[in-house]
Amino acid sequence: MTKLFRHFGAAAALAFLAIPAAAQDEPEEARTSYQITYVKFAPGADERWLEIMTEHTAPARAAAQLPPTQIHWLANGPWDVILVTEMPDGMAALDTHNPRAGAAYAAALLRREGSEAAVAALNAEMDALVADSDRVFTHTHP
Repeated sequence: MTKLFRHFGAAAALAFLAIPAAAQDEPEEARTSYQITYVKFAPGADERWLEIMTEHTAPARAAAQLPPTQIHWLANGPWDVILVTEMPDGMAALDTHNPRAGAAYAAALLRREGSEAAVAALNAEMDALVADSDRVFTHTHP
């Protein structure tokens, strides 16, 4: 009887080993990946920050044919806003030093601002408007 259970156990183990191999042959369903940025403004900086987002960042993203960043204004907690930005290349964008979407945005912002110095000044101003921030990456499950 013990011999029968041993054979049954071995057969079951082999069957379970075959399941991951079969699952790997199935195409993976598409996921949507996001960069989530939490922002705490410097005192009195929210209006200028929103102006830069509206007049510079959003048009550059549109020119780069990237999805718009969603701004969520928080009613409570330590953060003022959460930015939800879709990552068109998914988590693979984190595996490169020059992600396609980031390069397209940088080129569009440079065209819009007219010079590297103007882009640097805009970025420095944005940095000064932010007292604290944090960033995480997420993705949906199909």
